[in-house]
Amino acid sequence: MTTVFPVTPATPGLRILGRMDRTRIPLALDWTGTGVEFRLRGSDCWAELEAPAVSPVFWMIVLADGCPITRFPVEPGRRFYPLLLGLEADKSRRVTLIKETQCMPAAPEATVLLHALRLEGELLPLPEPDYRIEFIGDSLTSGEGVLAAKDNEEWVTPWFSARAGYAWTACELLHAECRLLSQSGYGVVWNWEHDPAGNMTDGYELNVGVLHGPAAESRGCRKPCDFASWQPDAVCIRLLTNDCGGVFQTGGLEEDRPRILEGCLTLLRKVRAANPRAKIVWILPDTGHHPELAEEAAARARAEGMTGLTTFAFPDYGPEDYGARQHPNAEWNRKAGRLLAEELKTILTGGGNHA
Repeated sequence: MTTVFPVTPATPGLRILGRMDRTRIPLALDWTGTGVEFRLRGSDCWAELEAPAVSPVFWMIVLADGCPITRFPVEPGRRFYPLLLGLEADKSRRVTLIKETQCMPAAPEATVLLHALRLEGELLPLPEPDYRIEFIGDSLTSGEGVLAAKDNEEWVTPWFSARAGYAWTACELLHAECRLLSQSGYGVVWNWEHDPAGNMTDGYELNVGVLHGPAAESRGCRKPCDFASWQPDAVCIRLLTNDCGGVFQTGGLEEDRPRILEGCLTLLRKVRAANPRAKIVWILPDTGHHPELAEEAAARARAEGMTGLTTFAFPDYGPEDYGARQHPNAEWNRKAGRLLAEELKTILTGGGNHA
């Protein structure tokens, strides 16, 4: 039996993934990793998607029980896209549809609208995740370049991937729901060009704080986030690489150091106020981007009385790990995701010595 129904937070059997204005229908998928998840018993399913802008082209991926099945671009206009076809109708599987590409502040009118699902089959109850984990980051969390060949220098949307990034890997291993807030080039206090407009701190309390203008406002991007409706067990911050990149251009680390530290404290205070029970993990930048700044900021936050805060370091990556534009490839991200999953499991289960 074919059924068609709108995708809404109130639809039984659906889990809406990611931060957005959930009162607005159709749902706008702006952040990378936003989408929908459900358990299907049946043979076929489609999603009705709309791209209101011609460019940039945003990409989607379909997972069945966590395994990638198909990946496709959303073309301008509105139509149904096949997700899974020709399955054994009496079997069930978890179907995940997510946007693979980060939002683009230079084109705030561009988004993906998720209207409806069409099924040959039925929805079954979807088990709750073991954990909910939020990530705040830059291109390294957006999965920029992870799907490209080594030394590729194109900055294009097909090479971005939420699913191939370290965060998604960690969440799959932990059976956790993943929420990504990440933007290439952005930092805590400024972007890679030392422009203070490119920061992840100012808009943290908004649904999609990096997007501005009438188009973004019309789909609720600038509305305050309803934190009470989704409380994470952990918040992982992977920022400062671009702050330091901006400093490298100006050569003013000692002059900028107090501003960076205060910016880190401001972000930590915002995260803690919005998520009072969450563990907070600052994933340090690599050794070439002053990880001691994050360590000092975390120490100052703990001195203020903040608990449940720790730092964690990935191994540095080098040319052998590159995808596009000197960003780590999918293989390195899988390794990093496994390491992070082990750390988070220890933190979330109360093991180890974590402040």
